[in-house]
Amino acid sequence: MDNSARLETAARLMDEAEQTLHAIRHGAVDAFVVEEADGHRVYALDCADLPYNALVERMQQGAAMLDASGCIVYCNLSLAQLLGVPRDTAIGLPLRDFIARPDQFTCQKLLLQTQQGSSEGEMRLHRGDGKHLPANFSFKVLSQDKSTIAVLITDLTARKQQVELASRLQQMQDEERRRIARELHDSVGQLLVAIGMNIAMVQAQAHKLDEVGAKAVAENAELIEQVSKEIRTVSYLLHPPLLDVAGLVSALRLYVDGFSDRSKIKVELDVPADFPRLSDAVEIAIFRMVQESLTNIHRHSGSATATIRMHRDRELLVVQVQDSGRGIPKEKQFELTGSGRYGVGFAGMRERLTQLGGKLEIQSDENGTLVRALLPIESKAS
Repeated sequence: MDNSARLETAARLMDEAEQTLHAIRHGAVDAFVVEEADGHRVYALDCADLPYNALVERMQQGAAMLDASGCIVYCNLSLAQLLGVPRDTAIGLPLRDFIARPDQFTCQKLLLQTQQGSSEGEMRLHRGDGKHLPANFSFKVLSQDKSTIAVLITDLTARKQQVELASRLQQMQDEERRRIARELHDSVGQLLVAIGMNIAMVQAQAHKLDEVGAKAVAENAELIEQVSKEIRTVSYLLHPPLLDVAGLVSALRLYVDGFSDRSKIKVELDVPADFPRLSDAVEIAIFRMVQESLTNIHRHSGSATATIRMHRDRELLVVQVQDSGRGIPKEKQFELTGSGRYGVGFAGMRERLTQLGGKLEIQSDENGTLVRALLPIESKAS
């Protein structure tokens, strides 16, 4: 073949490639065929007549297909809207062009991990208008030679806003508990002290009363003492003052002692002697987790003992509450994340920990229940 024939062939192939790329970008191609080692594979693009393609086009999630170099060869309408650019603009560009610069290394890392089959992670989309959107990316290899990758992109803006709202509500609730506890202690508590002093004065003159009157005064004195004790307990359960003054370990020791007295459940608290102060949010979260776990043990487990262990595992804080009771019934375990008698408490614990970047693990069988919290370490100083 002479040079002119070669040039003519090259020009024809180039023209065909340009037409194919133009057709893909403008949705004129329904599918294309890739010749692979195990035969031919058909990839659908923009054909509304095909049920699966129609499904992809109607998905709320962004969906794209990438080539071996990470360039977008197809994207659905939802992804184009997420990116804030026309669909034909996105096709042909590398996916990393639509990733916030600080997250581009993460994108490259996820694409490399996808060579093992799949990968998933959170990154920020860099939209055409310059704004950043938090999103979850799920990658999966489509072809045997790993040259074609599918990616699903989910906008996490609403989820992040819900987490922030839940965090603010939780903070407001904690502040309200602290305020009510302080009011009970400072106002109601002081009034009861004054009433008790008055009754003591009357008791000093009890010999001037008849038997019925003297008995009533003595009973009132006992009732005032009982109410004062209940007020102190309620105030402490709402927000233990030691948590602010002396820290988590001291507050837990006092709470565990009071819980054992009230419930008659023997509780072992295993905490290192040099355990440091943590951030206010972490200390409150752990205290509430222990409080809720012990309450569940008292109400549901039938266990006579409980063990609380707290230690550091590298950069993680690990807190475990374990009992030797009857365990959570199988038919109730699905409620651990729902709204049953077990679910409300566990859901609240999980929500608190999630807001702080931690997680909650629950194991339960006929030998008892283990509740484990894992949280990133955050010191009081930080």
